[in-house]
Amino acid sequence: MRSTTGNARTVAMDDDLILDSPGIAPQGSPTPLVTALKASAGQDVATFHFPGHNRGRAAPSSLAQLIGIRPFLHDLSTVPELDNLFAPKGPILQAQKQAAKLFGSSETWFLIGGTTCGNQAAILATCSPGDSLILPRNAHLSVFSAMVLSGALPKYIIPEYDSSWDFAGGITTS
Repeated sequence: MRSTTGNARTVAMDDDLILDSPGIAPQGSPTPLVTALKASAGQDVATFHFPGHNRGRAAPSSLAQLIGIRPFLHDLSTVPELDNLFAPKGPILQAQKQAAKLFGSSETWFLIGGTTCGNQAAILATCSPGDSLILPRNAHLSVFSAMVLSGALPKYIIPEYDSSWDFAGGITTS
């Protein structure tokens, strides 16, 4: 279902209402990045950028049969209408400001590259050669590579082991 009103249109997809407006999310949106993702996903356009599954239309058929194409609709790269992660001015900047306020911090930056990128950025930004870093032996592999790159030295602590889950978990003070 599509209805056109001025420059905006609404598109209903499986009972989800998607606001589709040109450009970025409206200023002051409670969810600026989600709003921009929904707007972009609602556009009926071909994509020629990464990721190559083309919003699910080119996803592996076995995967699309298993989970459908809806999970792919919002898997988008940083195309102009979604802002620029490296120099945000639109919905990413709005979302980062909202996150910073929620976290009680002066600034918050979103990252891509998952845990590895975040761990390495944090350690390289705060550790100098010879600094000590307290960490559990079961830390993410990226922590160890960041220590090598920064020259930091490990001080190991032993995490608690949960035998019911067969998992080494958190650290408690004693």
